[in-house]
Amino acid sequence: MAPFQVWLTHWLSTASPAVAAFMRTHWGWPFAETVHFMGLCLLLGAVVVFDLRLLGVAPRIPIAALHKLIPFGLIGFAMNVVTGSMFLLTEPSEYIYNPSFHFKVLFLTVAGCNALSFYLIPWRRIRDDSPLPRSARVIAVISLSMWFGVIVAGRLLTFYRPGPCGDTDPGVLADCVPRRK
Repeated sequence: MAPFQVWLTHWLSTASPAVAAFMRTHWGWPFAETVHFMGLCLLLGAVVVFDLRLLGVAPRIPIAALHKLIPFGLIGFAMNVVTGSMFLLTEPSEYIYNPSFHFKVLFLTVAGCNALSFYLIPWRRIRDDSPLPRSARVIAVISLSMWFGVIVAGRLLTFYRPGPCGDTDPGVLADCVPRRK
């Protein structure tokens, strides 16, 4: 995996010089951070409210009404994908070798698979006038847990900066910057 990380870091660092140039301007990074935070607010605002409703909070609010917030969450997710990609394209070695980034990607992947499973399994059986299936509540707990993990891992990104590996082998998944051969 470490050789792939080296290749990916090199590819990302040369993939979009225009994005990297913008991000290195005086307002590039702060602008992207602001949009990233706004996207996170839209995403989590929709997901958390919907998941809490699935867990039984505010039972008088129809689930179908709350489901109308999901497009706002998707817009927020798209904002985060775009701005997150901008961060990655600008400083790939700060992310590709960062264990916090590895966990963030893992949590995002599980959250995405979890959302997909919601629409494949319990969504068709949910009616506002009947009890929620247990699977919907389990999916809501997993969703809230994974998004909490995404936030924590994303926040920890700034506190860990991978340094050079030195003479040691970085192992299977590098958490330091290997020397290019």
